[in-house]
Amino acid sequence: MSGVLQDVRYGLRVLRRQPTFTAVAVLTLALGIGINAAMFSVVNAVLLRPLPFDDPGKLVAVHEGVPSLGFSKIPFAIPDLMLYEQGQKSFQGMAAYRNDNLELSGLGEPTRITAARVTASLFPLLGVQPILGRSFHDDEDRPGIAVVILGYGLWQSKYGGSRDVIGTTIRLDRIPYTVIGVMPRDFQFPLSGASSNNEPAQLWVPRAFTPADLSGWARFNDDVVARLKPGVTLAQARGEAEAMAQRILQAYPADLLRRFTNTKLVSVVDPLQAEVSGSVRPLLLLLQGAVGLVLLIACTNVALLLLSRASGRAREMAVRTALGAGRVRLLTQLLTESFLLASLGGALGLGLAIWFKTFLLKQVPAAITLPRVQVDAGVLIFTFSITFLAAIFFGLAPALHATRTGVREGMQEGGRSGTGSRTRHRVQGAFVIAEFGLALLLLVGAGLLLRTFEKLLDANPGFQPEKVLAMTVPLPQQAYPQANDVRNYYQRALLELSQLPGVVSVGGANDLPLNGNELDAVEVEGQNKSTTPAVRQTWVLGDYLRTMGIPLIRGRLFTPEDREGTQLVTVVSENMAKILWPIEDPIGKRILRGGADGQWLTVIGVVGDVPDGAMSSAPRPHCYSPYLQERDAAIAAADTLRSLQLAVRSRGNPDTVAAGVIDRLHRLDPALAISNVRTMQTEVNQSIAPQRFNAMLVGIYAGLALILALIGIYGVLAYMVMQQTHEMGIRMALGAQRHHIVALVVIGGMRLVLAGAAIGLVGAWGVTRLMQSLLYGIAPGDPLTFIVVTGLLSGAALLACYVPAMRAARIDPMSALHYE
Repeated sequence: MSGVLQDVRYGLRVLRRQPTFTAVAVLTLALGIGINAAMFSVVNAVLLRPLPFDDPGKLVAVHEGVPSLGFSKIPFAIPDLMLYEQGQKSFQGMAAYRNDNLELSGLGEPTRITAARVTASLFPLLGVQPILGRSFHDDEDRPGIAVVILGYGLWQSKYGGSRDVIGTTIRLDRIPYTVIGVMPRDFQFPLSGASSNNEPAQLWVPRAFTPADLSGWARFNDDVVARLKPGVTLAQARGEAEAMAQRILQAYPADLLRRFTNTKLVSVVDPLQAEVSGSVRPLLLLLQGAVGLVLLIACTNVALLLLSRASGRAREMAVRTALGAGRVRLLTQLLTESFLLASLGGALGLGLAIWFKTFLLKQVPAAITLPRVQVDAGVLIFTFSITFLAAIFFGLAPALHATRTGVREGMQEGGRSGTGSRTRHRVQGAFVIAEFGLALLLLVGAGLLLRTFEKLLDANPGFQPEKVLAMTVPLPQQAYPQANDVRNYYQRALLELSQLPGVVSVGGANDLPLNGNELDAVEVEGQNKSTTPAVRQTWVLGDYLRTMGIPLIRGRLFTPEDREGTQLVTVVSENMAKILWPIEDPIGKRILRGGADGQWLTVIGVVGDVPDGAMSSAPRPHCYSPYLQERDAAIAAADTLRSLQLAVRSRGNPDTVAAGVIDRLHRLDPALAISNVRTMQTEVNQSIAPQRFNAMLVGIYAGLALILALIGIYGVLAYMVMQQTHEMGIRMALGAQRHHIVALVVIGGMRLVLAGAAIGLVGAWGVTRLMQSLLYGIAPGDPLTFIVVTGLLSGAALLACYVPAMRAARIDPMSALHYE
């Protein structure tokens, strides 16, 4: 122990004597360690930290799917869930849930909040209890029972954390609900990724299956979580799920079953943890890998600094060897100094990690919902581990090299060193090659992501988002119980809005471009059902298609005459027309849409394709139907059909008409909680925000890598010039011109750079294949990106080589000949 303390004290004295070297090395390491720790705090929270539930490894997400129709995973239909629960033997219990948007009133201004409708079995299944009050009883999970459990945030914001909240009443969709409990501060369910709606729930109400739910065959609306029985494996549960899917399909009503001819229904069982993190896993692993490369480059730079410093300590090592110090003793001392540098860098890096984590979280797009991210014990252990490994990585090679020199050689190297150490130059060259290889790999990845973002900026969204204002206008069932009430309000609303100054046109739909989630299977008259794709279904009102700027390709659009009691019509997207009628005119063709009680619709028009979900997603076949032709029962019961998105196209900036639009809507119903008022251009920007986030972060990491690599090549060449000053003086004394000296230095540096670039190109060619899912409109091996990045890297490296080369060219031959 005394020997270790002695080495530490001596190491600290050495580092204090060289403050510039110490500061540069510590800051370089702090940068690499800090961004790694910050990135790992996110990875740990999303991918590694166990879910905050009882025995989370036993929790699974259960889905249905119809792969032949493009549905690999979809929520459960309630009749299917009932059959699954009755027949399964793998689960201790199952619970259904779905998110809903409800109008909260009676606590100030009416607002829209996200509520989760959950079966009474959910909270016991997860092993969580309210911190105040109680959870739902089984007999409360039925229609007509209005009880609610508040989220911690809502309890604090609306009630100030008062414990007297239990038993009070709040109004949801204008129905009085009794508060029976408050959930813990960090409780969140549904979790991001485990639900078809990623908005965090602010309160929970009973799912309360209605008769319509229980008879809703093929209406896939509810997500399901289950807990495996003790001793049951995931593989066993998956095996049972396959059999259960076929049993469910056989129970379908005959008139619906015929539509599943040549179609397979499946049940999918996945760990809940994987379900939550699955969508962001590739991105997080990419970002963690990127910062890992930055740390490797930072360590390489510090190793280069240590190698450069080694020549100045050669005499010291030789003297200590002559006095009896063995190689192991010298290695121990040098590695102790490396560990001191790494420790200082790690401590400073931890502070940088806290700052960078905050910066990182501020950049996360709204579409990506993360759990609570913090620098916890796991992050501290990770930081300690990479600090230890970094010390070994950057300290071992210089230490081995420094202790390999003999006494005589060390004493000579401590004197005149005009030709320098060939071995040291070779080691330094290898480090520079590695630096540039890693930097190029990162730069190629950043270039591909940047080009993806550029492609999305230039992509045609299929509609004209400029000058369009949109908002959600929900009509609570308590206030609008009948379908005619709902229709009348929306028709009056569109009429009022169309009369506003500056308004060009108005329309409404159950969902808007880039936000579609209503999918349906259709049957084409006279065609084989097995070839029919799943289609996106949108019900539209007023002048919706013109308001959104979706172009008409052939046929006609809807008119006010396309209403209840007239021929049922539809407008289809161009890709749907090409898929279903590749060589025929689609106008006048008929499709069957819906479940067992489906309706035949006549195609009257074809419009342009619009992306689903995001700008980067391929457009699905799309079917538009007049809202006024939808059946009363569907409008009265379906949340999406009584919560339309209204769109207003203005002559100028759409924000200037927003106040007038909301005022007109409130004139018709002052209590309405109008929400999500935004421009469609904002929707487009948010749709490409994840790609912007990817490009920005990897670009930052690649920029840091490039700067470190350039510092590395500059430092090596500057050191080489210093070491070879005597040799260069001889060359110039023998007639070498200054441009010869410049060429000598630059060519020596560029050889290393190009060797590193060649290795980096090979690595990038393989690694970028893993980025395929993050790219849009560009191949992983895009030659333009590879050429441009290689050119930029080489150009920057050439400048870094030129500075020490010019310094070498200005050497005075006489002074150089006497240089020690």
